[in-house]
Amino acid sequence: MTENKKNPLENPLYTLIIGVLKGFTTSMWRVSGEGSGGVSRAFGEDLWNLMNMRAGLIGEEIDKTSPQTAMKSFEKFLTEVYQSADGINYTVGDEMVDMDVCNCKIHDYTDYLEENDVPRSAGCPYALAAIAMMEDVLGNPYIIDDIKREDLNCKISLKGF
Repeated sequence: MTENKKNPLENPLYTLIIGVLKGFTTSMWRVSGEGSGGVSRAFGEDLWNLMNMRAGLIGEEIDKTSPQTAMKSFEKFLTEVYQSADGINYTVGDEMVDMDVCNCKIHDYTDYLEENDVPRSAGCPYALAAIAMMEDVLGNPYIIDDIKREDLNCKISLKGF
């Protein structure tokens, strides 16, 4: 088994980082509840900005000429560069995004949130970064409409307003 195919929970640094993220997100929710939405949005913006910086570092600028071209880069980064999912099937319009994340490699984090009465929307990095992407590309606000987990897959719906 190659290093990239190992169970991420076997990596002590990954385990520590996910533990910190779980603790931070659940604590934030316990203190602020729905009021923590601004922190979650900033988290998504930071993830999107990090994707853009990483793209520049590896010489692959993200094409932001349309939501579809940006989403193509978004999918490539999450599946190939970060290897955080096996694939993302998506439909993108000017006022909506539907994503099917196939074999999410960080579902243990969002499962933990839900098991501790924190909605997945408070910490799902795919959804939060996709909101920031759409807002960056189109300049309009977006929200998470729905997130559903099915086995190791996740269905995410965003809508603009």
